[in-house]
Formats: sequence, C-alpha cells, structure tokens
Amino acid sequence: MQQNLSACGVEPKLVDHLTDLHPLLDRDGAVIISGPECGDEATRALARQIFADQTLAVPDAARVFEGGEYDHARAQVTNHIATPAHTDGFAYGDLYPDYMLLSCVRECANGGESVLIDGYQVRQHLLDHPEFSWAGHALSEVVIDQTEAQMQTALSPIVMDNGRGRRMVRKTLEQRPCADSRDPERDALMIALWRDTIDQAYMEAPRFKLRAGQTLVVDNYRMLHGRDPYDDLQRMLWRVWVWTTGALGVPELPLASDTRHASVRTN
Repeated sequence: MQQNLSACGVEPKLVDHLTDLHPLLDRDGAVIISGPECGDEATRALARQIFADQTLAVPDAARVFEGGEYDHARAQVTNHIATPAHTDGFAYGDLYPDYMLLSCVRECANGGESVLIDGYQVRQHLLDHPEFSWAGHALSEVVIDQTEAQMQTALSPIVMDNGRGRRMVRKTLEQRPCADSRDPERDALMIALWRDTIDQAYMEAPRFKLRAGQTLVVDNYRMLHGRDPYDDLQRMLWRVWVWTTGALGVPELPLASDTRHASVRTN
C-alpha cells in the first residue's frame, strides 16, 4: 500500500513551563517539558501537576531499560532491536492508561531515538484510501481480540469512544480476530492493514531523543510510541502511566506503570 504517511509521524515540541504544555498536548498529542528532576517520585509529582484535579490514578513509576523492568514482554524487547510503535499499558485491556510520561535520567549517545505515530492520522489515511477505506470504518465497528497473553481480557474494536467524546486507538502485540468472528479472514486483513500502515509510518517518521532532564508527555489514547535500538546499557528513563477523568475507566486492580499487576493470575 503506497501512501504519503508523513502526517502520521510527530516530533513533539519542547516547552519550559507547564502553562505552555496543554495547548501543544491537545494539538499534537505529545509534548516535551524540560526540568531539573526526572526521578521516579519527581515524575509522578509532575503528572499530578499537569493533570491536577483531572487525575484519577498515578501509580508507581517503572524503570525503563532494556525494554522495562517488570514488563511481561521484556524478553521480546531488548536494546538490540527496535521497539515497534504500540499503545502503552494494553495489558490492562480496555482500561489502559490515557496518558504516559517518560522522563530521561540518562540518554544514549548512539541510538535509542523515540518515535511517535498519530493513530488518528493512520486511521484517516485508511479512510481516505480508495481501496482500503472499508478497513478504516471497520476499525471502529468490528470487535477483535486484543488480549495480551495471561493479561486482562480485551474484546473490543481497535478504535473506541470513551463515552464522553474522546476517541481511543490501540495497537498491541497480539491483535487478532475473535474466536467467534463471522468473517475472520476479513478481520485479519483489517488488522494487517492497520499494523502495516503504522509500521510503514514508523519507518518514515521523524526521530527525536529525550535528553537528561526532559520528560515526554503523551496522549496514550491517540499516539503510538516506539524507539530505535541503542547500545548504551546505562540508558535509563522513568515511565509513569496516568489515568484521568478522560479515561474509559480505572482498572480495579493494583496499578503500576508496567505490567507487574495486570496478570489474570494472583500476584
């Protein structure tokens, strides 16, 4: 599928003050803010400052190195390979966090650039495509299985509405047709078009690197995040997932900014 996907890649703007953050976050889906502290508690405190009385949950931060400390899929995501563009926190099923913060403690000199793909724009590309517009519509109509192995069940469309006018898009590692699908081949093609368009956009998207003292704030309902391989194992960031009043809901589970509590097994 040949498309101009340049509009799908986002390079977030850098701001120094919270007052400048929200307009860019609303417009672009992501923004970088500079500050002196990027530790675990400092990042959580920043999240509460940003979202103020809209904050519902800001769980413990998670160290991000070699794919993540407690993440279920860490063995599949190492520093040697790129992390494909994905939705963060999908192990929590439909109640995944609506925002994410990544704070850089130490960047890598070679590699490790971040990539952001605008999921709204990806869907619009499919809607505008003369051959595949049906898939753009089906993304919000067809229920598929988006459950990560041994994690919270998610039987839902790729594009959802939170019931209050906020659109949610998702790309996970294991999207597949439901077991009771009426047309599994068509559903599989829809999923493949979604994933392939995102992957192509990833190849064309601008790269950017968080520097020590910078925090990336991402609309996790809209943006898909990935990163390039890197070689410095001392590279380290803190990740914080945030649930706000704009989220579909908060999981009735212990929460963290990784998948340590999302398993259907007893933790």
